[in-house]
Amino acid sequence: MKAVQFGAGNIGRGFIGLLLSRSGFAVSFVDVNENLVNLLNARKQYEVILANAASDAATVRQVAAINGNDIDQVTRAVAEADLVTTAVGLPVLKAIAAGIASGIELRLQSSIPAPLHIIACENAIGGSTQL
Repeated sequence: MKAVQFGAGNIGRGFIGLLLSRSGFAVSFVDVNENLVNLLNARKQYEVILANAASDAATVRQVAAINGNDIDQVTRAVAEADLVTTAVGLPVLKAIAAGIASGIELRLQSSIPAPLHIIACENAIGGSTQL
């Protein structure tokens, strides 16, 4: 199973990416922070320190990253995904919508029969509807 997570910040990696990985997804993060994209691609994993009394650590494996400015790569990743999630903040949803839309178009042209689930994990009521 493949997931594309838009936003590789604290919520994207520390919460959504961790949950997706624990659910069996290989996660590709889409972000415009080139240094972070390069680090994720080089290491193919990262560590999350949990906010509990013991400060337990969890390693998230099977990760990759895509520069959000590379629309062709974003389009292909969305087209091939089983799940797309976001954690970018409401104002940024407009900026990522075109890449998601072009991925959906490519998916339809490729006749992939499985549904594509999209969830905006934003701190807002109706975030997915706004996306």
